[in-house]
Amino acid sequence: MLIALLISANIVSTLSFSEDGFDLVFVQALWRHGDRAPQHPYANDKFTEEDWKHIGSGIGQLTYKGVRQQIHLGDDIRKRYVESGFLPGDFDENVVKFRSTNRNRTILSAEANFLGMYPNNGKSVRLPITVPDHYEEDCVNNVMCKCPRRDLLQKMAKDLEEYKNVVEDPTTISLFSKLSEISGETIHAENFWRIPDTLRCEKANFPNIFEKKTPWYSEELTETMEALNRKINRFTSGLYTSKSQNGIDIGKEIMKLRSGPLVSEIFERMKERLNCMDQGNRASRLICSEKIREMKYYGYSSHDMTLYSLLTAVGLQDLTSSEIGGWPSYASSLFVELFNRKSDNTPYFRIIYRNPSSNSSFINVTPLIPKCHGSSFCHIDTFENIYNELKLANPVSEYCHVTGDLI
Repeated sequence: MLIALLISANIVSTLSFSEDGFDLVFVQALWRHGDRAPQHPYANDKFTEEDWKHIGSGIGQLTYKGVRQQIHLGDDIRKRYVESGFLPGDFDENVVKFRSTNRNRTILSAEANFLGMYPNNGKSVRLPITVPDHYEEDCVNNVMCKCPRRDLLQKMAKDLEEYKNVVEDPTTISLFSKLSEISGETIHAENFWRIPDTLRCEKANFPNIFEKKTPWYSEELTETMEALNRKINRFTSGLYTSKSQNGIDIGKEIMKLRSGPLVSEIFERMKERLNCMDQGNRASRLICSEKIREMKYYGYSSHDMTLYSLLTAVGLQDLTSSEIGGWPSYASSLFVELFNRKSDNTPYFRIIYRNPSSNSSFINVTPLIPKCHGSSFCHIDTFENIYNELKLANPVSEYCHVTGDLI
C-alpha cells in the first residue's frame, strides 16, 4: 500500500549523477538473496531434496530462479549507477566492494548480482567479496548471530501481555495443534514460521504438482498462517509497545542488537567518506583511510531480517507489511545514497527501495521516514541521531554477553 501511494505520487526515483542541486557521492546497498528452497521442510513433507536439486542446489539453497533474480537486480543496478556515470564502466575493485554472510545462497546471490552489474564479456574478474568465517559471529549482516543478551530479551518478551495475547489466543493454539497433526512435528511460536515458509516455496516453484502433494492446503489456512506469521515476525524484530515489569524497554533493547551494528557500520562508513571529501580540513584528510578514499559503492548480500532491521531502525517497519511474512521479498533491495548539496556542501541521504515482486522501480522512500518529515533528501544529522539511539555501549561481540542488567 505504501509503495502504491509513492508511485501514484510520482516519487519514483530515477537517478541522474547530479540532480536537484545534489551530487551523489556514495552508495551502500543491501539486498536479500534470491528465491530459495525451504530451509526446514516439515516431517511429513512430500517434497524431497531431489525435487529441489532439479531446480537448484537443494534444501535451503538458491534456485535457478533466484540466480536470475539477482542477475536482473545487478543489471538494474548497472543501469542506475554505472550507465549514469556514477560508477566506472569497467569494474574497479577499489571503487566497488561486496560483503556477504557465510551462506551459499547469499554468496551465490552476490556473484550473480555482480555478473548483472558488470558483465565480464569473457574477461576473468575477481569479485571483491568479504565473507566472515563464521555465520554465527557476523552480527552486522546476520541479525540472528550468536548473542546471549538478545536471546534473554526475547525470552523476557514472552511475558509481555501483547505477546501472550497473540501466542496464547485460543485460535493460535488451535492452529498450532492442527499444524502439528499435519506436519508430524510439534509446532509452536518459535518454529511456526517454517510451515508457511515451506508451503510458500513449494507452491511458487512446483505449481503443477503442489496441490497433489499437499492436499490439505487451502488459501484460507494460508491467510491465517501469514497473518499470524507477520505478528510474530514483528515481535522478533522488537516491535513491542510495552516494557517489562522491571521497566526495561525490551523492544528498544532488541532493536539495538538487531539494527545497531548494521546502522553503525553504514553511518560510520558515510562519515569516513565525507572526511575524505573535506579537502579544506587537514584533520579530516588525515583520518581518511586508504580503503575508502576511492570507494563509491558497498554492497551487502544478505537476508530478509537484515533488510528489515534497517527499515525498523528508520521507522519504515510497515513498508513491507503486505509482503511475505511482512519481510522484504526475495531479491528486494535497499540503497542508502549519500549526497552533497552543492549550494553549501552539506551532506544529505536518501533511502531507495526496490521490490521485484510487485514493481522493479527504484522508489525513493525517504519521504516516509518519520524523522525526515516528508523530505525527498534528508539531512545526515537525522541518520546520525538514529545511529546514536541504536549505538551499542561496547563492541557487539562484548555487548552480547552483557546480561546482568536484565536479571
